[in-house]
Amino acid sequence: MRVFRLYTKDNGDSALDLHEIPMTGGDRPLSETFKAESVFFRDTPEGHVQTYHNAPRRQLIVLTTGIMEIETSDGERTVCQPGDLVFAEDFTGKGHITRSLRGTRGFMHLVMPDNFEIKDWPLVKKSILKPAVK
Repeated sequence: MRVFRLYTKDNGDSALDLHEIPMTGGDRPLSETFKAESVFFRDTPEGHVQTYHNAPRRQLIVLTTGIMEIETSDGERTVCQPGDLVFAEDFTGKGHITRSLRGTRGFMHLVMPDNFEIKDWPLVKKSILKPAVK
């Protein structure tokens, strides 16, 4: 199982890395247990574009319906589909853009505590480092 990490780099640009969730066990691997502070749900209509914005809090987002695109501040675009997980923690810097490409985007947002950290989980794909557009 994988999760995208949306964060702010030292230069203020947003970045999106893909991490593997660490699991143990044989036939039915299991991760450790994590606590969430709260949960809420959101629907966003097809065609909606939210221009540059920051995550308002550390949140683990589960896309339940629709197709979404995330664009980082350096122009890298990633398409997310139902079942994808995004850990959004870019609450400073230039922010990111989200687009509802197809269908209503259904989300479950889990507000995560400060001790929830995924940056050291196994890295599947590092964000492409591009110079910032001026």
